[in-house]
Amino acid sequence: MVECARFGLLQVQAALRTPLQGVVKLRKAISTVVLVVAFIAGTAGVAMAAGTRAGTHSGTHVLHARCGTTYTPACTAPRISNKAPSPKCVNTGIRYTLPMLHFTSNAGIRMIVVRMGTKIIRRIVFKGRGPTRWTVSNLRVPTLGLGSGGHALSVRVTDVKGRSASRTLRFSVCVSTPVFTG
Repeated sequence: MVECARFGLLQVQAALRTPLQGVVKLRKAISTVVLVVAFIAGTAGVAMAAGTRAGTHSGTHVLHARCGTTYTPACTAPRISNKAPSPKCVNTGIRYTLPMLHFTSNAGIRMIVVRMGTKIIRRIVFKGRGPTRWTVSNLRVPTLGLGSGGHALSVRVTDVKGRSASRTLRFSVCVSTPVFTG
């Protein structure tokens, strides 16, 4: 009977030990998975750090050329298109609104400059590769201080390859008639 009691006690101890062994095995499996994930994350971080040198790369993805390579179309000069300006003259002191301007460049637009003489009316600069299309609308030019007659605005677009295109837009300021207060 002692042996049976002892055998029964051993069965109880074995039964208690089996679920604990399952928990231990589960813990080992989870810690192994965590260790593997940490290792992969660490190597990815080292690889990214090795790929970036101080001052040469921002740490983001590499920007590929849009044109001019074996697998991309040939680069073309940027283009400017617009509706024809209104032939009506503008009164002095009223802002002249330019027609909508469309800019395209398959390499990417770097800068757009609108000038009247040496004065810059609007300057838009893009970083990185810049957009391939851009539209400027509702650009108003001050006419206060301009003499009557014709005036010219020069519009210039430069792409990321350094090529540029320009266009001259003309408008006129009406001749002011003197007011007599007799």
